[in-house]
Amino acid sequence: MHPVSIENDALRMEVWPSFGGKMSSLVDKADEFELLFTYPVEIPTNPQYDTSYAKGWYAGWDECFPAVAPSPYAGHPYDGIPVPDHGEIWGLPTAAVPSKAGITTVWNGLRFGYRLTRKLWLDGPSVRADYTLINLAPFDFHFVWAPNALLAMEQAASDVEITLNGPTAFRYSHDSDSVEIQQPFDWPVLSLPAVSLPAVSLPAVSLSNPSNPSNPSNPPTGPDAPGGADLSRPASLPPRHAWKAFSVEPISLPAQVNYPSRGRWLKLSFESSEVAAYWGVWVNTRGWAGHKHFSLQPTTGRFDQIDRSTRDGSAGQVGPSARCDWSFQVTVG
Repeated sequence: MHPVSIENDALRMEVWPSFGGKMSSLVDKADEFELLFTYPVEIPTNPQYDTSYAKGWYAGWDECFPAVAPSPYAGHPYDGIPVPDHGEIWGLPTAAVPSKAGITTVWNGLRFGYRLTRKLWLDGPSVRADYTLINLAPFDFHFVWAPNALLAMEQAASDVEITLNGPTAFRYSHDSDSVEIQQPFDWPVLSLPAVSLPAVSLPAVSLSNPSNPSNPSNPPTGPDAPGGADLSRPASLPPRHAWKAFSVEPISLPAQVNYPSRGRWLKLSFESSEVAAYWGVWVNTRGWAGHKHFSLQPTTGRFDQIDRSTRDGSAGQVGPSARCDWSFQVTVG
């Protein structure tokens, strides 16, 4: 097992076709800064499937599909079939071929009838990932996809800031132990202490006609909120905790990650005319697996579980024997 190294004047990345197409390294060559979280680990030599993600090699950028959390599929013809932790594909060997300035990887579903292709390539200061999903079955297929890119949050990233544009309605989903919270809040300040609340019923959102649901509880926010946690400044949050939050409305504008001490930034963009995505925010201050990292990722569902996103009306959907296309782009500057 060896990685494929790809670079241009702005970026350098390492991709592992034999291990789920993982991107283990992404370096901004302006200051040779490693953008992705990494840690000392013995790299697995065998395929990983239906195993705990925490027991695998979880550094860098993994693809989660067709769900993020272990959950049963909801709907014919796969009703009740379990999706593994962080999906089917993150630890499987891929079919991979070189492409212009990058690499194209292909995954085939094991429990579900689909083929997912990702063309990953460097375009100047950008990493672009173009996805094509083919439904191999004559029935609708629902899915939650997320590019689980864990970003470094120490040393030169210790003052990192997240800037989200657009609607501010968010939901604090769960903590480091997957304890359900389901607390609505207005980005970026989460009122604490958070307590477990009944599951929030969110309105279905159409790609062609997004709704504008209001925050039903309007918890106190702002820097003076009692125990407020500012998720836009992940490195400043209390130690030994973790937070997972989702935007209520689909992504409409790019987001930005700023590195004040480096004088650098990342712009993250999602594009598709066929499927809606939502911002998923994960911040880990050593509450999960003893590490410190964060992630800002588009996800085609307002829950990590495929059954909950399907019932919520936010899961991605591809029709019988049809295809669905989308793209994700990370730009440095």
